[in-house]
Amino acid sequence: MDVHEYTCQFVPADIDAALGRRYIVGSEIAVGGQGTVFRATRTSRPDGTAANDVVALKLYFDRRQLPVQPEITAMENVSHLNLARLIEHGYCDVAGRHTRYVVWEFIEGQPLSVQLRSGRLLESEVLAIGRDVAAAIAEIWSRRVVHADIKPSNIMLRNSDDGDIMFGSVDSAVLIDLGVAKNLDQSNIGTLDRRDRRSAPRPMGTWGYFSPEQIRGTKALSCASDVFSLGVVMLQCLLGKHPTDDDQTAITDGIRASGGRVAASVGLLCALDTMLSPLPAFRPNPAELSHRFQSLRQTMQAEFAKGARAPQKAQD
Repeated sequence: MDVHEYTCQFVPADIDAALGRRYIVGSEIAVGGQGTVFRATRTSRPDGTAANDVVALKLYFDRRQLPVQPEITAMENVSHLNLARLIEHGYCDVAGRHTRYVVWEFIEGQPLSVQLRSGRLLESEVLAIGRDVAAAIAEIWSRRVVHADIKPSNIMLRNSDDGDIMFGSVDSAVLIDLGVAKNLDQSNIGTLDRRDRRSAPRPMGTWGYFSPEQIRGTKALSCASDVFSLGVVMLQCLLGKHPTDDDQTAITDGIRASGGRVAASVGLLCALDTMLSPLPAFRPNPAELSHRFQSLRQTMQAEFAKGARAPQKAQD
């Protein structure tokens, strides 16, 4: 499907009317393979009671792309510091097109994908991102939900007001957009070669961040798949570029963080190597991983305070 085929139909005035004038739809903030996201203000709830929520309103090009109902139900009552809160979802008719929509809490901050345009991140910042996203993965997995599309544009960064050159400005991270979660109809998917990207069937998600089991078409995914994708993202943060230049085949064949191209602590490199294991069973539990990253960050912070360690970024 051509992404731009339907974008012209998502006009703020049409969306306002489709949702019963309960939203004030503002600027378009993202367009992807699934749909378009707008910043909006919700002025009332479906039951008519007043509201005043700033939200991210996503409309899907294909109404079948939203996660199936058990996953939506599992996320409805989740409240977690590192997850965007699900506010509302349903169907509406936008300019005559029956459309599925989902509304998430709007996270103030900057996508990691934008932050990466400035180059590599400090190790302390990468540890903060790993700590928070791993905690988010653990939380949704406790409800047996797999995000399945962890990538820089789906991670929002909150910057610290007192960030400095020694420890970096990234204070916390929030995982957003569970639009692909558990929606993996992969019965006909085998191992894909990059030259077949446009013609071969492919799993829902983003090329360059799939776990090996996603590409193999494994239906019974677990949190280990999200842990692998997070490992790719963290390595990208340390390098300032995607570790395989978006070559999914190279990722599936196996990549390592250790080996000399990344200047980072042994503790972080070892954690990344286990996260990037081609075998899901060898990847760490996300909750334990979050605690591990927090411990590494606290140790680093103590060393910075003593002047025993300087901030590092990866070397070319």
